[in-house]
Amino acid sequence: VPAGTALVLARLPLEKISECLSELCAVQVLALKKVCLDGGTAAGRGHWGQWPGPGPAAAAMSSEPEIWPVLSETLNKHSADNRIVERCCRCLRFAVRCVGKGSAALLQPLVTQMVNVYREHQHSCFLYLGSILVDEYGMEEGCRQGLLDMLQALCIPTFQLLEQPNGLQNHPDTVDDLFRLAARFIQRSPVTLLRSQVMIPILQWAIAATTLDHRDANCSVMKFLRDLIHTGVANDHEEDFEVRKELINQVMTQLGQQLVNQLLQTCCFCLPPYTLPDVAEVLWEIMQIDRPTFCRWLENSLKGLPKETTGGAIQVTHKQLTDFHKQVTSAEECKQVCWALRDFTRLFR
Repeated sequence: VPAGTALVLARLPLEKISECLSELCAVQVLALKKVCLDGGTAAGRGHWGQWPGPGPAAAAMSSEPEIWPVLSETLNKHSADNRIVERCCRCLRFAVRCVGKGSAALLQPLVTQMVNVYREHQHSCFLYLGSILVDEYGMEEGCRQGLLDMLQALCIPTFQLLEQPNGLQNHPDTVDDLFRLAARFIQRSPVTLLRSQVMIPILQWAIAATTLDHRDANCSVMKFLRDLIHTGVANDHEEDFEVRKELINQVMTQLGQQLVNQLLQTCCFCLPPYTLPDVAEVLWEIMQIDRPTFCRWLENSLKGLPKETTGGAIQVTHKQLTDFHKQVTSAEECKQVCWALRDFTRLFR
């Protein structure tokens, strides 16, 4: 019913939309207040996200101040209930997407509450909502520091959660949403993240998470790594290119060898074959930064692979190692790296 009503409202004159939308929202806001007091919730998608253009979205801004207080109250009252919190975050996500920059007044109180609740209850939907905020506001100069503060605050309990025994395996949704958030930062404001103190810890966790055999989580990790490294060569006409290039070089100097080691071990012993194209893209991006250095890193990584099985049988010959090294380092397209990986990893399966 709300979705159908929203479509009807979208066809009204702009001056009528705000008034009608407020009346429509009031019905659900009052019901939500009541069930909150009763210990339940009706938080859901609401009506945002149905609007087809900027005019109705602007009219929708008038109802946002009415909705936020009751969602805020719901988050506080039911902060331990993952289902309710997810629905609140979904509603807020559509509100932010619909109103866009017009919801800037909501940003500070929303981020503050997200961080406060997340410290106590690590619902990964807050990380996902954070990625939406970065996507919408990350290119706004006045918002970047606040968004970075949000990321750093969210990372503290996230890292503590992942440090628990089998933390990565037990919390794949958290891994997925954390690296969606980090990838959005790289896309929207790379220099802000690259200069921050949280950059190296995030990359270290990304390296650790490459071994995670979970389709969505592993895909998010690989996409973050690919986008991160690509930032050092992308858009070389932009003013910040030299800064980005230097910052990426610093990061890779510190952790590049470790990353290549882990990717190779992961391909051979941890991940199913369908993940190889994603790994190949990361290796390809590393080569675009500094091919000679990558050649040395790959050689060192190959030396660290076991050459025999536990029974003493030869698993991989010296010629197979050198052939693989040559195929990868001389590749002119990413798909050639992927083909080489497929053939090489079969030796270990």
